Amino acid sequence: MDDHFWPSVYPGLIVGALIGLADGSLLATLLGAAGGLGGAFAAFYLVTLAGLEPGVLPLAAIIVGAVVASKATVFALSKLTGRHAAG
Repeated sequence: MDDHFWPSVYPGLIVGALIGLADGSLLATLLGAAGGLGGAFAAFYLVTLAGLEPGVLPLAAIIVGAVVASKATVFALSKLTGRHAAG
């Protein structure tokens, strides 16, 4: 997946921004996107380390990594601000 780096992490940016938008604030959207991007980077690294070829399984792993990291980022923001996180 060496030449597929940026196309592989775009879902992390999109998924993270959508999770942040569900919280309803601009800061949550930006931090959710950053968290999703970070999660996609981490998942991409693990997928590459495992030697998986581009396909559905690596894409699913990258999306799951983005969702987990984005949710964790938005949850941490809600704890810092004292608000309840959405969904």
